[in-house]
Amino acid sequence: MEQKDKRGFQFSVFWHNFLRTLPHMVWLPLLLCAAFGFLRYYQVRRSYSPSYEVFAVYRVSARRTSSIDLSSTGYYMDANAASRLAATYPYAMSSDLGRSLLREKYGTSSLPASVSCRPEATMLIFTARASTPQNAYDGLHMAVDVFPEAGKSILGGFSLEVFDEAVLPTSPINPPNFLASSIKWALLGLAAGLGIIAFFALFRKTVHNSEDLRELLSVPCLGLLPEVRFKARTKANHSVLLTNPKLDESYIEAMRSVRFQLNKELEHQRAKIIMVTSTIPGEGKSTISANLALALAEQGSRVTLVDCDLRKQSLKELFGIQESTRGLVELIAQQSSDLEDALTPVEGSTLRLLSGDKVAEQPQNFLASPRLQSLMNALRRYSDYIIVDTPPSGLLSDAAALSQWVDGLIYVVRQDYVARSAVLDSAGMLNSMEVRFLGCVLNQAIRSTSASGYGYYGRKGYGYGYGYGYGYGYGKKYGQKYGSKGKEKPEEYQK
Repeated sequence: MEQKDKRGFQFSVFWHNFLRTLPHMVWLPLLLCAAFGFLRYYQVRRSYSPSYEVFAVYRVSARRTSSIDLSSTGYYMDANAASRLAATYPYAMSSDLGRSLLREKYGTSSLPASVSCRPEATMLIFTARASTPQNAYDGLHMAVDVFPEAGKSILGGFSLEVFDEAVLPTSPINPPNFLASSIKWALLGLAAGLGIIAFFALFRKTVHNSEDLRELLSVPCLGLLPEVRFKARTKANHSVLLTNPKLDESYIEAMRSVRFQLNKELEHQRAKIIMVTSTIPGEGKSTISANLALALAEQGSRVTLVDCDLRKQSLKELFGIQESTRGLVELIAQQSSDLEDALTPVEGSTLRLLSGDKVAEQPQNFLASPRLQSLMNALRRYSDYIIVDTPPSGLLSDAAALSQWVDGLIYVVRQDYVARSAVLDSAGMLNSMEVRFLGCVLNQAIRSTSASGYGYYGRKGYGYGYGYGYGYGYGKKYGQKYGSKGKEKPEEYQK
């Protein structure tokens, strides 16, 4: 059995994988969102430095003689002086004279603010910036006080007259915006987390449709069974059995389609004892075993359903049988010959069930007993078909041990539940036992990713999904679990 994958990217499969992966990894984008947002907030708050700005306007008066004291000439000289003063201001304030004047008047050689000036007609507009309002205000006044005397050596005499007085600022010109910056980075973290989940979804290799099964196992796909949903908060029968009148018609028809395909395989391969197994718990193997037996019984065949899970007899509970019964463990241990008396009739069907109350501490001893072969041969005389429900073959060797007593195998795979490599390894192990594969069944199929469209979403008004997986080894009811670590826990009533 070689695994082949010649198909390209399928968006529906990717989106389905993404939605399935998201609930299990939703903590990652939320964690990155919080971390990115907090780190950005801390960074911005730590590096934030407020900046306060003060400005004042002064009129420039150039010193001139009375012989040229005409109004037009005076305006021109004042405007020219303002332009020259603005250009030479930095040099005047950084000169030795400028620093000397600052030390003499204020005891410091530098201004407490960054002060600049620009000309506007005959005006000089001084602007001061500092990290505190007072420094900006003081720095501007210190510059205006020193500049006329410091600039004499460059431009000669001039005077500055206040036109618009400076006002102490009350708020910074760069108000902090911690929230907006943090939100942007938080969204970036969220996107990064979702991108990581998308990466995992892209490389999530599970079975999605019948084409996947055929490519993976190289055996015919007998059919796809849809996911079953019942109305929430109702006390109605929630068993996923063909005998349940509340069961959705789509599931019933899909199961009959599986029976039709199985009949063709049984006729072609002349098989009578059929083993049903899966890779891991929770894939719906036991429920499919029961429904296949019921479907074969519907057509008038004598059918016996055998519970070969000697660690946990679950088929009795599935059919709601309360009275004490005997199964393989009792028949083999007690060397009893009354096999026909041990077969329990199933209400509403001609099906008979062999499932007991006891479990085996060492199932391998029972499976290797010669008594098991004689029981199987005896069952052939009582039945037209025998459906054997076994533990998952990917975890236990029971199915491989039983394969020598059966005529064919049906392999159950739950959609998007187990890695393709695990399915391939488990089926390959059974194939090495030279058991004949009658076909495989894709269980709990959803329309969006199943190629044939057998799958369905829940109808409106249905509050929760009803799982009909196997549920092997999960929960306190059956003791310590021995299922695969990290697999999705089956829902309530899964068998």
